Order: sequence, then C-alpha cells, then structure tokens
Amino acid sequence: MYPHKTYEIPKRIRASANDNLNYFLRSGTDQQINFIFHLNGFVDANRLKRAVRLTMDAEPVLGCKYIANRKRSYWERSDNLESLEYFTFIKSENPEVDIRKIVLYQIDPSIESIIQIKLIRTKEKDILYIKSDHSVMDGGGFYDYLTLLCDTYNKLIEDPNYQVEPNVLATRELNQVFKHYKFRKKMRSLLREKGYMPTWSFPSIGTGRKKKTFILRQIDPDRFERIKEYGKERNATLNDMFLTAAFRSLFELNKPIKNKAMTIAVPTDLRVLMPTKKAETIANLVSATFVSLKYNPEATFDEMLIDINKQMNMKKDIHLGMGQTYMINNLFKLRYAWVRWLASRIYKGLYRRGKMHPIITNVGRIDSQKRYFGEVDVEDGYIITPINWAPSFSMGISSYNKRISFSIAFCEDSYDKRTVELFLDNIFKELPQ
Repeated sequence: MYPHKTYEIPKRIRASANDNLNYFLRSGTDQQINFIFHLNGFVDANRLKRAVRLTMDAEPVLGCKYIANRKRSYWERSDNLESLEYFTFIKSENPEVDIRKIVLYQIDPSIESIIQIKLIRTKEKDILYIKSDHSVMDGGGFYDYLTLLCDTYNKLIEDPNYQVEPNVLATRELNQVFKHYKFRKKMRSLLREKGYMPTWSFPSIGTGRKKKTFILRQIDPDRFERIKEYGKERNATLNDMFLTAAFRSLFELNKPIKNKAMTIAVPTDLRVLMPTKKAETIANLVSATFVSLKYNPEATFDEMLIDINKQMNMKKDIHLGMGQTYMINNLFKLRYAWVRWLASRIYKGLYRRGKMHPIITNVGRIDSQKRYFGEVDVEDGYIITPINWAPSFSMGISSYNKRISFSIAFCEDSYDKRTVELFLDNIFKELPQ
C-alpha cells in the first residue's frame, strides 16, 4: 500500500447516473475505452507502475469495483489492489498483434481493475496503452486521467517518495454541471431537442457478438490542414465536416426514402457548460445530441454542411443535450432494480425494431494539452472506440499532431467488414482532398 496525504479513502463511492447508464449499455457494446500512445523513447517501467498505483489512491474510484445493488449501485474499494492486474509490461516483437489482443479484451468492472495500463516495449520505443471501462469515465475523464498519470510519473522523478492526496471531497455527480443552470434552462434543453427515436441503423448481417475486430484509418497532417481550411471558409467546424461526410456515406449505403429525416447521435461533453470547463474529479459527464438530415440524392456536400452547421449551433444554444441527461439523472433516483428493468425493456424494443442511432463521437485533440513522461514525449495517439454489435454502431474520431484517426470496433457476425470498410472509404472520398 502506497502512502498518501491527509484524507482517508472511502470504502464506498456512490455510482452516478451516467456510471449506471454506461454500465447498462453493455447490452449493445463492450463499453471499453482504448487509447494508444506511441512514445519517442523508453520510460521507466517500475516508476510507471508505481505512478499507476498512486493514481488509484489520488482518484479513489479507480481502485474500486462496481456493485449492482437492487436499491442503489455503488463503487466499492477493492480489498487488495496489489493483486489486481492494473499494470502489465510487455516486450513485443509484433506490437500491432499485442494491441489487437488488448483492444478485444473486455474488463469486468465488478471484478477487475477498471483502469488497466499496458507498456508495450519494442526495439525502437515504448507504446503506452491505457484501457478503461466506460462505466467509470468518458473521453473527457480519460484526458483528466492521462494528465494525472503524467504528473504523478514526473513527480516521482523529482521525489521517489512522492505521496498523493486523495481527491475525496470532490463529487462525481452530474449536479456539478446542473447547479449552474436554472430549472427553466434544463427544461428548454430537453423540450427543444429532437430526434430521440431512431429512424435507421448501420446495415447489419446479424446480431452476433463473438467475432470482434476493429479498423483504424488515418488522415495525414497536410490533408488535415486542407479539410480545416475548407471548413473555415464556410464557417464550419471540423466536427461539422466529419458529420456531413458520415451522413453522405450512410445515405450511400442505406438509400433511405427521399426527404425522410435520418438521425445520427453525437456525444457531447458537459464539461464545456461548467465555468471552469473542468470536472471536479474523474467522472462520466457525457451527454448526447441528435443531428438529422433529410435524404436528398441531389444535395451537395456544401448544402448538407450548411444544414449541419446550423443544427450544431442551435444545439450549443440549448446546452448540448443537458436536458435529457438531467432527466436521466432524476430517473436514477429511483430504485436501481426498477431503472435496470426499464432500461432492459427499452433496449429490447430497439433490438426488435432493429434500429438504433449510428453514433459519431469526436474526442478532439489528444495533444491539446502537452503531456510527457520525463524526457519522453508522446509522438502519436489515437482512440479505439467500444466494440459494437447490431443494432448498435459507433465511430470514434481523434487527432494528434494534426493527424486524424477514425476507428470503428465491431463484431463481424453483426456487420460485414466490407461494408464497414466501404463506409470509411466513402467518408474519405467525401472529405476535401
């Protein structure tokens, strides 16, 4: 047990509404967040292992397991953290094979360490792999963890006896966002949001969940600049561009009824609604908004881009899906067993209909904040999104040093790999060359 300062670590921590929701969503996806970082040198493996262990005291929830109680769910501190596999050092001749194995592995947050670090050492450099279960953090929470890990590692260089101070006074609850807004604004956000009911889904071949795989594509920095400039000339963001390309690709694959509105779900980070833009602790503060386009085979890329840009600006005006998350937060004040039953009924209904919003999640710039381990820098990084099976489908987008990465993790007994490849091919064709 590593020493720490001042505050005692609690035995139990209440699970937030978003923690519970993301745990429930395991019925359609493996709910694993995977980040891979290519370093430009070698780190001290023993120091990194100690840093990982210290982070589990600095943010106590990381040393917990998820307990699903009929009345209330909670995080319970593991009795023997040292026995958990939270850090693995791998000497590798073929790192791509090792990365693939780790991506396809699913953490059980009720038993295992919910944060798992793999240091993959090649002859030339180290690759840092960070895997977490979505029930404890979202993409924004992951960035907070990465910052904590880097800071802890670097402080151990300065002082090998460095102690952490557990962050026990902060809240993981969604109220850290809601308290800044009046009830009227929350209801306005809820009532003005449209597109809750799925109208389509990604083309599937079954509902299997065994043949797990993933595809990663990247756009080089030069093309990144051209895409960014194209959007800037039209007052559109990079995310607007990606959504437009995704819609056009899905239209090409699905060929929906002309002039019928089709919808994509877009996860949003509620941290941007807080005065500091930062959470009090590592948490799940993700919501979702919905963007719709009517299928018109004659519409140009620019025409669709203008429409999406207007919608996304409106979504910002109604606080990025805060209203629906506020309602979900209140729903989880009921008995856990009742909410679990209701969530199961809703998902079974979607499963029978075979329709679920395709999800396009853009976690943004991984390098927006400089992170390093001593004298070793991160030279490339990307996200692999959770593995989905029909009718659930998602694509993750991230960037590092102006290199854009697109990842799709899926089951080949749910989705034909050639169709997924074609979806990405179409996106790359649609984006400015």
